[in-house]
Amino acid sequence: MFVMTADIKFEGFKSVKPSSLKWDINIDNYSDTASIVIPAMCKLINKDVIYNNVPTGLQIKEGTKVEIMAGYDGKNDQQFKGFVKRINFKVPMEVECEGYSYQLRRKIINKSFGKTTVKAVLNYLIQGTDITLSDKCPERIDFEPATFRNYTGVQVLDFLKEKYKLTVFFEYDKLYVGWLATYKGNTVKLRLNWNVIKDDQLLFATYTGATVHIEMESRAKNGTKKKAKASNILKPGDIKRVKTLISNGTDKQLAANDLQLLENKKGYTGTMLCFLKPFLRPGMTVEIIDKKYSERNGKYFIEGTPGNFNTGGGRQMPKIGFTVKDNG
Repeated sequence: MFVMTADIKFEGFKSVKPSSLKWDINIDNYSDTASIVIPAMCKLINKDVIYNNVPTGLQIKEGTKVEIMAGYDGKNDQQFKGFVKRINFKVPMEVECEGYSYQLRRKIINKSFGKTTVKAVLNYLIQGTDITLSDKCPERIDFEPATFRNYTGVQVLDFLKEKYKLTVFFEYDKLYVGWLATYKGNTVKLRLNWNVIKDDQLLFATYTGATVHIEMESRAKNGTKKKAKASNILKPGDIKRVKTLISNGTDKQLAANDLQLLENKKGYTGTMLCFLKPFLRPGMTVEIIDKKYSERNGKYFIEGTPGNFNTGGGRQMPKIGFTVKDNG
């Protein structure tokens, strides 16, 4: 029998036990979020002095660093790391949290960049924060001249997603900005009807019809259009032209391949309901094992991992994305 365990660490305080927890970590939305429910009144110990019946909400301030650990039998995994965003003064008290996008949301950028690299822009962006760049970030992606006036840090990330078609998400306090297809995370096995509680929201479909072919298009200074077609197309189909600021041919090809990867989704899609073990995180690869229908076996990219921890149990709901090939 397993015992559910959890710890909340607010900066400046010892670990506290929550009444309930919720978190949502998703690649589509790089602003990780969490909600913590704790008693509205607490006992505060300051050195040898004990204060009873102190309002909890007056001790925890907006911007306080917070970490959420949850699991079984004290073997807890870090489900969330970020900052207190808002205190809801109700009974019991609710603490709303945001991941490390919190720091960039409050940073204003007024800066002109010449022709440089995306990594150079990111290094400037994270100055003065606790954020570091993921070691999985591509070393070089060309960045075309641009000026940001009164942009927040997250608006700059939105610019990179929209104009350069880059994938942006946080690995806790590490920022990943790069290509989706080349990101490599750990592989975790999930066996249906074994360590998966419910799979009725997990759909299986095989591509049988024509697909969409991605073609990236940019315009040179002289007005000439430059194009790049995805190399991982499936069957003949309509062409979808996507405009971009990318001028480098290699980068443009990688961007086209990323978008094509999403168009070519086949196999499982949807979500599963799982226990808190094995620990799952966006960017990981999940190997789904179906003993009943072996043709459904395969490896898939995890796009999101919302989860919760309450009196009903601890659960995580991984969102399944594109098929991952063994040859990369």
